[in-house]
Amino acid sequence: RSLKVRYRKLDLEHLTPESAIRLHCVARQLGMLSGLRELNLNSTRLSGNLHQILCDLQAPLESLDLGNCCLVPDDLTFL
Repeated sequence: RSLKVRYRKLDLEHLTPESAIRLHCVARQLGMLSGLRELNLNSTRLSGNLHQILCDLQAPLESLDLGNCCLVPDDLTFL
């Protein structure tokens, strides 16, 4: 039901082909967690990529913690 994820080693602000693949894998794996209701994404490197990370979720979250995240207008529009 609850998961805490930290993107310390994945630079999402400057996507390379390798990091884009990693991002897709993380999103796909999050989508497999059908019972996920609370997600904590504690990172400063999510800017502009929130949709890609959350796009595969099967159900709406009850709680999304974006502590220390720098969001851009596209992220806010997605939310």
